[in-house]
Amino acid sequence: MKQLNTQKMNRDDIEHSLRVTATHQSQRRLERRLAESLASATSLASGCALVMWLGDGQENSNLDALTTWVGRTLQQLGLDANRQAIPRLLAELERTLWAWEDQAWQ
Repeated sequence: MKQLNTQKMNRDDIEHSLRVTATHQSQRRLERRLAESLASATSLASGCALVMWLGDGQENSNLDALTTWVGRTLQQLGLDANRQAIPRLLAELERTLWAWEDQAWQ
């Protein structure tokens, strides 16, 4: 009987882990789509010049860094990853990029 309870608990743990993983992947896809929209709206250049500014330094491209930034900013602002977040994210991105540009010229 104890073995059956252990197997059930393991199965429940696995199912929970799969649900958490699926939720995280879905959230990351939404963040990527929002980042693509912001990149288009701002004519974000390809390349990797903004990786250290927007991302955490591990990204391979500006778009990857922007995706990281979107996820972090959504959490900081308490926004859901949906279309309604775009205006607020766009304003915050422009503010962030202007601050970076100001620092670059000093």
